[in-house]
Amino acid sequence: MDGEILDAVTEWGTRSVSDGVSGLYELADGEFSGAVTDGTAWAFVLNGRFVGVFDGTIEDFEDASLTAHTAPDMSLPLLYAMQARGGEVRGQYYSNETSLSEIDDTLSAGNFVGYVELSENVLSGDYYVVYYGGRSLPVAFVGNNDRLLSGDEAFERADDEVGIYSVVDADVEVVDLPERPEGSESASDAGVAVAPGADADGESGSATEVAANDGDAERPDAEPDAVSTGAGSDAESLDAEPDAVSTGAGSDAESLDAEPDAVSTGAGSDTESLDAEPDTGVTDTDFGSLGEMSGVEDASDTPAADDEPPVSGTETAASPSETPDESGGDAEAETPSDEREAPPDSTGGDAETVSDHEADDLDRLRRELDAARAAKAEVEAERDRIASERDELSEEVERLRDRVASLESEIERLEAGADSDEAPPERTLAPDEARSGTNMFVRYEDSAGATLERAAQGRVSETELRDNLRLDYHTAFEAEGARVDGQSFEAFLRGTPEYRFAEWLLTAVTYEIRRTDTRADLSKLYEAIEAVDRIDLDGEVDVTVEDAADETTTTSVTFDVVFRDKMGDPLFAAAFDDSRDPTRASAIESPLTDARSVSDAVPAFAATFVVTTSFFDADAMEVAVGATRGGLFSRSSRKSYVKLSRKSGFHLCLVEARDEDFFLTVPDL
Repeated sequence: MDGEILDAVTEWGTRSVSDGVSGLYELADGEFSGAVTDGTAWAFVLNGRFVGVFDGTIEDFEDASLTAHTAPDMSLPLLYAMQARGGEVRGQYYSNETSLSEIDDTLSAGNFVGYVELSENVLSGDYYVVYYGGRSLPVAFVGNNDRLLSGDEAFERADDEVGIYSVVDADVEVVDLPERPEGSESASDAGVAVAPGADADGESGSATEVAANDGDAERPDAEPDAVSTGAGSDAESLDAEPDAVSTGAGSDAESLDAEPDAVSTGAGSDTESLDAEPDTGVTDTDFGSLGEMSGVEDASDTPAADDEPPVSGTETAASPSETPDESGGDAEAETPSDEREAPPDSTGGDAETVSDHEADDLDRLRRELDAARAAKAEVEAERDRIASERDELSEEVERLRDRVASLESEIERLEAGADSDEAPPERTLAPDEARSGTNMFVRYEDSAGATLERAAQGRVSETELRDNLRLDYHTAFEAEGARVDGQSFEAFLRGTPEYRFAEWLLTAVTYEIRRTDTRADLSKLYEAIEAVDRIDLDGEVDVTVEDAADETTTTSVTFDVVFRDKMGDPLFAAAFDDSRDPTRASAIESPLTDARSVSDAVPAFAATFVVTTSFFDADAMEVAVGATRGGLFSRSSRKSYVKLSRKSGFHLCLVEARDEDFFLTVPDL
C-alpha cells in the first residue's frame, strides 16, 4: 500500500481490540470506522463494514494480534480504500469553467462511485469529495499543518478554490469476515442489531425487527432502517439516514455501502444486495462534457407529451354532449371545419410547447458548449505533451549530433595517426576540475532489454540489468588525451567513488530492497530509481528560501552527486566523506540541512545519501535517529524517513564504502 496512506493512517489514534477473528467481529459489531492491521496486512473499516484488505487477505487476521486505528472522519477509510485499490481518471475540469457544485450535482444524481480530487495548482490544501451509494462525503486537508475539515465546511472551501480537479472512477470491495468463532459473543448477545434478513436465531427478519437481548424492542439510538448490522450481511447501512437515498415512491431506505445499482428508483423496489456488480451510471463516453457526465437520462432527452403533435379538440375523448347522434354522425362531424383544419400548433398549449422546445435547445447548446470546452482542454493537454516530447527529442538529437561529430573526429584522428608516429596531445586536469565538468547519462545497449523500469517490476535479473546498463558521459572539456592523476580521464572517472556509487545505486539497491521485502518501507526511494536519467558530479540544485519578512530569494546548494529525472528535477543527492577518521555528526548535519531545502522546493526529491570511506561515529548515528524520529516513538511507517509535511519528506541513508563495495548502514534492511 502507498507509503503516504500508511503515514496518514498510523497517525490516527488507536483503540484496544481482541486478537484474531473475535477482534474483527468486535469492530464490526461496534460499527467501527478506521483501519486495522496485523503488522503487515491492512483493512479499512467503515461503520463495521470491511471495505478493502491490502498487502494481504482477510484470512491473515484470523490468528493475529491486531491493532486498530480510529479514523477522525468516516470519509477517510472509504477514500483511502479507493486510492489503495486504484482507479481511473475519467475527466479533469477547471473550476472557473465547471464549478465543483455543478459536477457534484451530476455525480450524486448518477450514483457515481469514486472521488473528486482538487489538489493540482491549489496552494491552500488538498480537497476531496467521496461518492458511494448515492451519498457524497467531502473532506479536506488545509494549511501547512494539514488541518482536517469535513462535511459542508470542507465542501464550501473546495467550491471556492480555483484549480484543476480530477474525477476518479474507483471501486470498493466489501469483504466478508471468516465464520464467527464458536462460543464467542454474537451481535445480538452484545446488544447490537444483527444482519437484515436474519434474526438472532437465524430466522428471516428485518434489521429493525431485531433488537438487543430479547429481539423485540428496537435499539433506542438507531434510526429506522439505518441500524448497522455487522460484518458478512448484505446491503447494510454505513451510517445512512432513513430513506436518505430513496429516489422513488415505495422504495425502502437504501444503505450507503450498497452498490449504486442498489439505490431504489421506483415504486415497490427493495434493498438490493451489496454484492451486486456496481453500476456507477457513468460510462466512458459520459465524460465528454459535464452535461452528459452523470449517465442519468436528462428529462429534456425523454420524449414528452409536448414533443408529440398536440392533440386538437377533435381528437380528445368524446363528452356526453359529443356522443354520436341518432343518424350515426359523430362529434367530429359536428365540429366546425375551420377548427378541424387548424394546424396542431393552433391548440391552446402551443405557447408552453414552444417554451419547452426552447429549453431543450438551450440544454443542447449547453451540452455542446461543455463538450467543446472539454475537447479544447484535451487538445491543449495533447499539445503540451507533444511539445514536451519534442523538446526532449531535440535534446536527444543534439546529444547524438555531438556524439556523431566526436566519433567522426576520432576516426579522422586515427586515420591520420596511422601514417604518423605522433601521439595525441595530452592535457592534465585536476581531479576536482575533472569531476565538476562531467555529467553522466543513463542509457542502454538495448532499450527493449533490461531497464531500470523492468528491474523495479521484477522482470529482469540484476546481472541482466548490469549487462545492459550504460553510463555515458559528457564533459565540459576535451576528454580525448586528458589525463587525471597520471591516468586517462575515462580510467580516472570509472575508478572514482562517485561513479561506482552511481552504478551501485542503479543496479544493486533495487534488488536489495526486493530481497528484504522493504518496498513499502522505502517506497519513495524504490519508485524513484527507475526515473533516473542524468547524474551530475559536483552538482548544484537551485532552491527558493523565504525569510521572516516573507521575501523569497533563490540560492544554490551543492552535493558531490545529484541524480535527476528527464526534466532535470533532483531525485537523489549524495555527499562523500573520504577521510580515514570516523565520520562525525557535522558531516551529516550539513547535507541534511541542504536536503531539507531541496525537499521543500521539489516534492519528488526521494533521498539523500551520506557516504563514508570509514565508518559512522555514535554522534553521527544520533543525528540520523533524531532527524528521522527513530526508535519507539516513530509514527511513520517508512524507514529512516525525514518527514517535513504530509506530502513532503525524504529518506536519509548512511552508506559505508569499503573494498570497492557499498553497504547500507541506515536504514537497516
